[in-house]
Amino acid sequence: MRMVVKIGLVTVIIVSLYFGGGYVIHSLFPEKQPDLNGYFKPGDRLVSRYEGFDQTALAVDGEWLHTRLEVAPLAGGPPEHFHEHFAETFTVKSGTLSILVDGEKKTLKAGESITIPPMTRHKPFNETNETVIVESDDPKTIPMKFAYILSQLYGFMDTYPAGPSVPEMVMQLSTYGNEADSWLADGPPLSVQKAMRVALAPTARLMGYSNHYEQFGPKR
Repeated sequence: MRMVVKIGLVTVIIVSLYFGGGYVIHSLFPEKQPDLNGYFKPGDRLVSRYEGFDQTALAVDGEWLHTRLEVAPLAGGPPEHFHEHFAETFTVKSGTLSILVDGEKKTLKAGESITIPPMTRHKPFNETNETVIVESDDPKTIPMKFAYILSQLYGFMDTYPAGPSVPEMVMQLSTYGNEADSWLADGPPLSVQKAMRVALAPTARLMGYSNHYEQFGPKR
């Protein structure tokens, strides 16, 4: 019984030191992030070679970006994922877009549209040899904060010729915490994914991961 108590106390101390150390590092050495007011301008592009996505900002509307998305031929797109707090509308202007919605594949041709509600698993991709153009009529295409994180994540992912490994991606996402509102559809429950980001953030910081890289951002 005493051994169990000792193990429990040691565990509590280690965990406390871990999170306490992470808090001290964050407090003493806060990461520099840009002011998002005026960060994006019309014409800026969010480009992911890894996903085959090229998004152009058409307009900036308060805390939202209105974008046009070009999906490269045979682009695999992002992993199957969901957003907790915002919906996405895909309106195809040209080409044929494939999209998984809750595990069911749908195809959208020019003039067709689909809205993905929050908490809905989805994955857009391109199975054709033609570029697909997607542009929602809703000017609130992407939340500004999420667009900033995308501009950083795209740059991070494209530094790896074959894309980052799952552990590398998980560590990078942990630096953003819950502000990166993109969650793995095939991962553990949302509450567990959130807890993992909090738990891994101090380690990610110590390993050199950052929530802002000066060399990444929108292409102009």
